[in-house]
Amino acid sequence: MNFQSSLFREVSLEAIRKIFAGTLHEDSIREARLLDGGMFNTTYFVIYGQEGKERQAVLRLGPVNRERLMGFEENLMRAEEYVYALCQEIGIPCSNVLACDTSRQLIDRDFMIVEYIPSVVMSNAPLTREQQDSLYFRLGEYLRQFHGVTGQSFGFVSRILEGKAFSKWSDALAFEAEDMSRRLERAGGASPEEGEAIRRPFYEERNRKLLDEIQTPHLLHTDLWAGNVLLDRDTLEVKAIIDSDRAMFGDPDLGFPSPWMNIPPMEAGYGLEPPETWSWQRKRRKLLYRSVYLLLEAYVGIGEYNNPQLYGERKEQLMETLAQLEHC
Repeated sequence: MNFQSSLFREVSLEAIRKIFAGTLHEDSIREARLLDGGMFNTTYFVIYGQEGKERQAVLRLGPVNRERLMGFEENLMRAEEYVYALCQEIGIPCSNVLACDTSRQLIDRDFMIVEYIPSVVMSNAPLTREQQDSLYFRLGEYLRQFHGVTGQSFGFVSRILEGKAFSKWSDALAFEAEDMSRRLERAGGASPEEGEAIRRPFYEERNRKLLDEIQTPHLLHTDLWAGNVLLDRDTLEVKAIIDSDRAMFGDPDLGFPSPWMNIPPMEAGYGLEPPETWSWQRKRRKLLYRSVYLLLEAYVGIGEYNNPQLYGERKEQLMETLAQLEHC
């Protein structure tokens, strides 16, 4: 289990019974088993209902120590519920939400209940190289479908749902760079001088002009990797794309510069043009996007997951990327 994370905390069976009774009017909990997986939420497999009519669900409890969260993470479950509804409209397989409660009246945690999907996580599946490449190609096609959805504003879905939307792409990214870098400083992960160096590129006029060439906000998953894909146990076909809570509306190119998404078969399935054909403007935007991902993960390492190795690696990569921006 993920006990090293500052955001993870188990709950009692009585609390789980209270949640199911209060939302689904089911107080008969046959089994509640803690699941391995995410460092952010605490997740249970639950069998509930009267004998002979049992149903299976997954209960996800939001993080504790919420003062450690980044600003955009404070409304993630509502964002996930919203994005799943969009996925169902456009034919992307995803979880079916049974309940989502962020009132913290039943218990002092946000929580979501989704139908259990019998499956294996792609990152744990016994795949041949050919099967893996084929699945990544399919994920690229799904990602293209995601990006086909457009919105009226830029920014994280979690923020937009709370009324914090941006008319300019540059404003959305500058706001997040400001928020994340200030938190990184407070967590002891960056000096004031380093924090200023991290923020500076997002306020430079030449970069703002480049970012604002992006006029249409497209829906981005931002976290599409093998750990967030469920496969059929027999056919190994995609059954669901999950954890869409960090989705945002922005430039489709932001979907690829993250440290875990440089996957050629996925790029091929998406139809991404070879980087060597990109304009210098597009290449420079990619460096800015990579900086955002690295900043986010550097903060997560030190501020949320107690993972010094992740923090150290991402901080070093972030400063290297900023140096590239300075000299290109």
